[in-house]
Amino acid sequence: MNARKPLRLLSTFFVVLCYQSIEASEIPGSIEVFIDSFHPVQSDADATSVYVIDRIDRLQQELSNDLPADPEIAKQMTLRHLQRMGVGLSGELENAATGLVKAMQYGLDRYPAIVFDGKFVVYGMTDLVAAIQLYQEWRAGERCP
Repeated sequence: MNARKPLRLLSTFFVVLCYQSIEASEIPGSIEVFIDSFHPVQSDADATSVYVIDRIDRLQQELSNDLPADPEIAKQMTLRHLQRMGVGLSGELENAATGLVKAMQYGLDRYPAIVFDGKFVVYGMTDLVAAIQLYQEWRAGERCP
């Protein structure tokens, strides 16, 4: 098989996709935001999932601060600390784990990132209003990838 044929087909696909005629006001079906604790979401939108993907690392740092050298005492202190953090912690950790898995599935290589409909990615933005505007312009053919 000619190695250039798939590349040519892929290029044609992007050109056709770029010039599709779609309403500029169309809102994506799903929006997923991948951030860390230093880059909060600047605005909110419906159908948004926000994943704070550095929460697991931050928990490790919180738990390892000022631990004694004795492993048994350190274990007891860590368990007490986890109990004080409460029920919300498990939701935060689940959110982070889900976000990390999804980021790997999408092939995201940096964050912040906003994924529209599980396919289209805007990197480096946390302002949903601005990112949705870019997405709509691209879908309307006003902006190419």
